[in-house]
Amino acid sequence: MNLLGLSQPNSGCGYHRVLLPLGFMQGIKGYVTNIITEDKMDGWDVVLYNRLSIYQKDWDEFRKVMGVKVVMDLDDHWRLPPNHVLYYQYNEVATKIEDNIRAADLVTVTNQPLADKVLPLNSNVQILHNALPYGFNQFHDHREPCDRVRIFWAGSITHEHDIKLLRGPVQRIAQYADKIKMVLAGYDPDQPIWHRIFSYYTAGGQLPYMKIHSLPVVNYMDAYSNADIMLIPLEASDWHACKSNLKILEAAAKKLPCIVSNVLPYSLDSDAPVLWVNSQQDWFKHIKTLIHEPQTREELGNALYEWACRKYNLADINAARFDTFTNLCQTPAHL
Repeated sequence: MNLLGLSQPNSGCGYHRVLLPLGFMQGIKGYVTNIITEDKMDGWDVVLYNRLSIYQKDWDEFRKVMGVKVVMDLDDHWRLPPNHVLYYQYNEVATKIEDNIRAADLVTVTNQPLADKVLPLNSNVQILHNALPYGFNQFHDHREPCDRVRIFWAGSITHEHDIKLLRGPVQRIAQYADKIKMVLAGYDPDQPIWHRIFSYYTAGGQLPYMKIHSLPVVNYMDAYSNADIMLIPLEASDWHACKSNLKILEAAAKKLPCIVSNVLPYSLDSDAPVLWVNSQQDWFKHIKTLIHEPQTREELGNALYEWACRKYNLADINAARFDTFTNLCQTPAHL
């Protein structure tokens, strides 16, 4: 089977949903590009892309010219909530994504809540969870040594409302300032929102901290090497429920203990060996425990690694992806 992936350079979504899957899939000829040149037009069975592509104006004509099945991937909901920083810019893009959903031969998604949102637009939906090639490339467990306990969070300006959940707990852990360091990854000083996020996460800069600027997708996991505890706060909402559990999987690669909001989509993994947050008090309670108990940190990190390797290993998810694409190639053309 010959698979052509369409992805923009340094796209996190494209990296996890197109580049990594095709790069590690057995039994295929795979190629990933952002522009299809004339010498790459022929010989493909499936074209895979995430959300949007420069070739989306007429998918029927695209199929006719390329002679392929079109697989569109989604890793979160395309209609943003009103409190999202990109809400007012995204309506036109969301409409294009809906057109793409309708036009696709198959839509792949990361979880059931997102599949439920897609079904009214396209009945051919397949859940293919996010997964990582544990032990390969950047997904190894190396961490830099440090004489402090590093409390780590990684994200972008779109997570301001999530990081606000940590404001109170961060102020309470200030009593352990001589033992900890707050590590903030993805930092971009050119974005004003980052200055607010920084303030929430460091008690206005009063706690020891480390800022790590955004890294290219091929080595973004280097930031996680500066961590001992990972915090994964998330607001409870219908929109957030359609996101994936990737943050937990990334922490697992570094054998990091996680403190996680017990909301969808994370609560779908109720068997995950993480410390769940059911109330605001739980943030401080769990952080305090992990600051003072290095053995617990190690045990939880190792357990999370074993759990993720067993449940979300890319080789296993890719086997399901291969079967799904093989079956698609054997079905009649999209109507």
